[in-house]
Amino acid sequence: MSSASQVTQTQGAQPTGSPDSSRLFQKLMITVVVGGVVYVLTNVLKPEQNEVWKLVLSVLVSGAVLIVQYMFTFAQQLTDLKADLARHNNEMREVIDKSFARISEATELFSEVEVLRKDGVPQLASSATKVVAMAPEIMRTFARGEISRLAALMDDLTDRSADCPGENNDWLLGLTKCAQQTIDAISTSVDRDFWSSEPAGRYLLAQRDAIELRGVKVRRLFIVEKREDIDDLTQLRREQEELDIDVRVVVLSDLSPNIRRGTTNDFIIFDGTMCYEVDPDPYHVNARTTLNSREQHVNERIQRFNKLWDAVQTPVPSADPE
Repeated sequence: MSSASQVTQTQGAQPTGSPDSSRLFQKLMITVVVGGVVYVLTNVLKPEQNEVWKLVLSVLVSGAVLIVQYMFTFAQQLTDLKADLARHNNEMREVIDKSFARISEATELFSEVEVLRKDGVPQLASSATKVVAMAPEIMRTFARGEISRLAALMDDLTDRSADCPGENNDWLLGLTKCAQQTIDAISTSVDRDFWSSEPAGRYLLAQRDAIELRGVKVRRLFIVEKREDIDDLTQLRREQEELDIDVRVVVLSDLSPNIRRGTTNDFIIFDGTMCYEVDPDPYHVNARTTLNSREQHVNERIQRFNKLWDAVQTPVPSADPE
C-alpha cells in the first residue's frame, strides 16, 4: 500500500471534533465574517476615515457579535438547566412521596402489630425462627407448611370468607371459644355420627364454658325427616339440655312447602356475624367447611334459622328416662 493511501486513511480515522468545538468554530466564523463585512462597509461608506478607526470599529462590532452569541447560548443553557431542574424536582418529589407512603404503610403495619402483640404474634415469629434454625429438616419443612397455611387463611379472611376440605373441628372449637353473645346451630342427620366422637365432647365442653363463663345463649335445632326419627335424639337432647342449651327438633315432613324450601345443611352462626357451614357430598359425607362473615350471607342464614326455629311452636318434649 502506498504512503499517500496510508496518510489518507490515517486522516480519515481521526475522530471528528466534539459538539462544543464545532459550536465554538461556528461562533468564530460568524464573528470573523461580521468583522469583515463591517470593515468593507466602512471602506465603502467612509473611505476618508483613518485605517486604524476602521479596524477598531470592525473589532468592536465583531466582539459585540461574539458576546451576543455567547449570551444567547448561555440563555439557552439556562433554559435547559431550568427544565432539567424541574424534571429532577418532579422525580425527587415522586421519590419523597413514595418514601412517605412507605413510612405510612410501615407505621400502619407497626400499629397493627402492636395491637396483635398480646395475641401471640411476636411469640409466633420468635418460635418459627428458632424452629427453622434448630429443628431437624422434616420439622422445618412442617413448620414452613403450617406458616404458609396460616398465612393463606389470614389472606382469605381479609375477603371475609375461607374454606377447607373436610370437616374442620379446630375452626368449630375456636369459634365456640370466641363467641360472646349467641350460638345458633342447625344439626341434620349428616352429622349424627359426630356427636359420638371425641371432638364432639370437646365441643360440648366449650359450649358449656361459653354459657357459664360468658353468658352465651346457645340454641340448637335438630332437623329430622319424619317424626319417627325424634326418638333417636332422646339421649342427645337430654345431654345438651343439661348444659343449658336450648334444643328444639323440627320434622321436615310436618312443615309447609314454603318453609321446607331452602337450605337444610349444617351451619352454625356465631354472634350473628360469622357463619360456619359444612357441605356434604352426594354420599352424605362432609366434604367442605366454609367460614363466611359477609353480611348478606350471614343475614340469609339467620333468617333461615329463625324461620325453622319458629316453625316449632313448642319444643318437642324430651322423652322420659327409663
